[in-house]
Amino acid sequence: MVSAEFIDFVDKVLDMRRVQKEFFKTRSYAAMQASKRLEKDVDERAIKIRRQFQEEKKEEEPSLFGGKQ
Repeated sequence: MVSAEFIDFVDKVLDMRRVQKEFFKTRSYAAMQASKRLEKDVDERAIKIRRQFQEEKKEEEPSLFGGKQ
């Protein structure tokens, strides 16, 4: 994973948490909608990052008969 992509993900998580805290303070509809959008985006990015790690790991694992899979 590219470090810029990781930083972008962390920034998105921090934004999500900020909006979630705002929602729990104010219970505003706008904050709830923003929170839901950010949560969906964070979930999608987390899945994408996990897939990338799994692919990288799969490429690094040697096969039973030597070499890479």
